[in-house]
Amino acid sequence: MFNHSSQLKDQLKKALSEKGADYQARTRYLDHNTQPVYTNRLILEDSPYLLQHAHNPVDWYPWGKEAFEQAKQHNKPVFLSIGYSTCHWCHVMEEESFDNEDVAKVMNELFICIKVDRELNPDVDTYYMTAVMMMQGQGGWPMSSFLTPDRKPFFGATYFRPGQFLTLMHRVDELWQQQYQDLIEQADHYSQQISNAMAARTSLNEIGINVVELTAQTLMNHYDPQHAGFGGAPKFPNEPYLYFLFDYVIFKQDEEILSRLTETLDVLLCGGIYDQFGGGFHRYATDANWLIPHFEKMLYNQANLAVLYTQAWQITHNPEYKRISKEILDYVLREMTNADGAFFSATDADSEGEEGKYFVWNSEEIKSILGNDAGLLIDLYQFSDAGNFEGYTIPNLNKPLNYYAKKNGYDYDELLIRLDKIKETLLAERIKRIPPLLDDKVITAWNGMMIKAFSFASLIFNESSYIVAAERAAHYVLKTNKTNNNQLSRTSLNGNATTSALQEDYAYLAEALLLLYDATQNNFWLEHARKLTNYMLKHFWDKETGGFFMSAQTGNNLLPSAPKETQDNATSSGNSVALNLVCRLWRRTGDANYQHYGQQLVQAFSDDISQRPYSSAYMIKGLLELLAGEQQSYCWAGNGKVFINACAMEQDEYYLLSIDININEGNYLNLQEDSELPVLLETERGWHVEDIEYPDTVEKQVQYQIETKKVYEGNITINAKLRAIDTNKLNICKLKLTLQACDTTHCLAQEKHIVTVFLAH
Repeated sequence: MFNHSSQLKDQLKKALSEKGADYQARTRYLDHNTQPVYTNRLILEDSPYLLQHAHNPVDWYPWGKEAFEQAKQHNKPVFLSIGYSTCHWCHVMEEESFDNEDVAKVMNELFICIKVDRELNPDVDTYYMTAVMMMQGQGGWPMSSFLTPDRKPFFGATYFRPGQFLTLMHRVDELWQQQYQDLIEQADHYSQQISNAMAARTSLNEIGINVVELTAQTLMNHYDPQHAGFGGAPKFPNEPYLYFLFDYVIFKQDEEILSRLTETLDVLLCGGIYDQFGGGFHRYATDANWLIPHFEKMLYNQANLAVLYTQAWQITHNPEYKRISKEILDYVLREMTNADGAFFSATDADSEGEEGKYFVWNSEEIKSILGNDAGLLIDLYQFSDAGNFEGYTIPNLNKPLNYYAKKNGYDYDELLIRLDKIKETLLAERIKRIPPLLDDKVITAWNGMMIKAFSFASLIFNESSYIVAAERAAHYVLKTNKTNNNQLSRTSLNGNATTSALQEDYAYLAEALLLLYDATQNNFWLEHARKLTNYMLKHFWDKETGGFFMSAQTGNNLLPSAPKETQDNATSSGNSVALNLVCRLWRRTGDANYQHYGQQLVQAFSDDISQRPYSSAYMIKGLLELLAGEQQSYCWAGNGKVFINACAMEQDEYYLLSIDININEGNYLNLQEDSELPVLLETERGWHVEDIEYPDTVEKQVQYQIETKKVYEGNITINAKLRAIDTNKLNICKLKLTLQACDTTHCLAQEKHIVTVFLAH
């Protein structure tokens, strides 16, 4: 069925033999020696998704020049199929169509066929998904598109049943033969529309705090008051929304929005979308009330939700949020981490050909495995004989565990200890099942997200094992995810990296290294964050209209136009992450060039920001940081030479406040004008600070002055009492700190910083 040259045949045969004796070809077509009848070019690739199709009878090409040159030479249209390794409907279309000789024969005769892993080439996916959305009004995977040989789309959709697909292919061929010019004009039209949709557009509207307010209002207009979360079924966690709204809650101390956010987190942790026994979140729920998940697990969901539950605990001190965050992280360490500490990409929804089979249970199983403990589990996780999913039960909670414990007279901590032992027993049984497919490629951007999650959790929970995990993964990615020219790569598989990194890889990894720097105070991570950011600014920035291209503009790009991603989807866009990144680098280094790029980035996408702020929620989070600082319990001052961290513990009728200030060696805080102190401390409305205990100043001889000065240097602590003047349900206090940082040669201008204090009980 393939018309391969003898040289290519030898190359494919060698690649197959190098897979080893344990290699299992994914195809129905095997010879009498159980060897695959067909092997195509995808056997040469290092993407698990592409390798799944390496033995289809389709003569697949990977994304690259060769395929399009063949299309031009033979004047054939291109069939482009895009998916990813854990995509359920991608598996279905593969089995029904791509691993079907009758369908494959038509594909090979009429088209040049290209298979793309969207996780490896999200820029390609973004470009053609934009076309599908224009043509169909909706998109999804597998994405099925037809292109001209010069890579322009003229028709696209998603999944097709075999009969539909055969009919469509014959119709496309008929049009290609009889109405060729019409298809070319149609492709030109869509390409221009895509280019316009992805262009940076500047607005005349003022971009300020008003946009932050508008974003919060718009997002809350999409809140589901019945089931929590945003929008209808299928229900996604929408982490970029939550990231922004949590920062907005801290900024505005908005009790109502916090209530909606905690409702959402409570429903998520109770629902079937959460793996109640093993930890970790499935990608989304197929129903409105979060019970029936699409069972695949993605690394990015684990990373982002771990951060959000950690932040929710920081604000509320609800023990359930800490439990969930730690369970997510522990699950990732147990099941999604390689031997060297890097993080795998995803696990499939299917096992043994059935979606969810690995994760569901029935009551009889639970009784036979647990004996006397079965009653507690059956009651708590709402088991029934009828089940809630095709005769089985997806474990789920009616209420969070702290509510259940209180209602049923359990001590919460003792209940957790008992449940942990029960879950260990169940997981020991579950691991005997055939597990879902593991996609073990190491994606740079997604590892960045996970490094960020471990770093933040270590900082907030004071958990040293998490910082160890973050540093191991960071060292691995910096060392292993490198191409032959020593630049960052998009992925690695089994320690091998080939594909150049995209802008989001640089942005996400640098953002993670900054949080790792915050958690460790190790300049190694700051310097690597700067190197990654500076490379990103040099090679991905659009010098004409601003903003970042998804891929570096090297002259070898195959897409008809260079996409820029501004809208958040399952993850925050690369441009959104870049805005947060440069804002934080500016404050940690004092380099105003980063601030300049942040302002330019906002301006470049100001039309989208002002017209559709909800679609770029993580960018609006960055805008809030640019305008008002980080909404966190710590901050950097003195061009990154001074680190300030604040906390407060409840003591009867007041809170005992502690402010730690770490001043780098060779730097000091100068005496404030008209004051006996180098630091002035105030509170915002609603709070009163009293009994402030400042540390003693030290006499310092400065080289350009004859007299000594009273200063603070080294590590100091300021203690005080906080009292609430107004009723404060959020347990948040805003502190104002005024200081002036100096070194041995000069002093900076006086600085004013606002630090958020999360009050502990």
